[in-house]
Amino acid sequence: MISDVKFPLTNQELAALGKGALVRIPATWDEYWEVLTSAEYRADFYNDEIIASMSYEGEIHSLLATRLTILLGAIFDESSRFRLYNSNRPVYIPTCKSLKTGVFNADGMVVSLPAAPYEYQPGMTAETNPILLIEILSESTQAYDWGTKLRCYKEIPSLQQIFFFEQSKPKVYAIEKEASNRWTETILTQAEETILIQGQSISLQRIYRELFFQ
Repeated sequence: MISDVKFPLTNQELAALGKGALVRIPATWDEYWEVLTSAEYRADFYNDEIIASMSYEGEIHSLLATRLTILLGAIFDESSRFRLYNSNRPVYIPTCKSLKTGVFNADGMVVSLPAAPYEYQPGMTAETNPILLIEILSESTQAYDWGTKLRCYKEIPSLQQIFFFEQSKPKVYAIEKEASNRWTETILTQAEETILIQGQSISLQRIYRELFFQ
């Protein structure tokens, strides 16, 4: 039986342990699954560690996630070729080394091609053919997002675009596949600059409206 002292189960216990930082706890595979089924927070299992952050959404994160859902919904909702998911939909990356589940939680949004999901535990599934991933960065998780997660994301064959959105300022990192194993990165900070998704432009002014731009 897992000790709730070693493995915090509530957001309050996790916050006290992490003090605002991402929490990494050495664990076994079985311990990870026991924590995952009991804890209030979400967690990944990578390189024999439980990697966890609070299941709390700040005001700016929530506003950005809602606005992106609306903007992407206008692009994808009428198409049966794609599925649009909101925050924390898992994606399956079988080639990612040390990721025993093969699954990461995208802290933003997932746009996927219709396909049979991968069931990594009974009743728990992940997307197998994402074409677009969005992460809303936070101070506590951005090193993990830019390091471990981004490296694994780039191994997904179907994936074409990754967008990282800053919360503290209007800044977007557009990471796009040019060819197999070759990606480009563009940084956007101005209101009139745009990201291009499925041939449609979305300006930073629309994304960050009332947060940083009028």
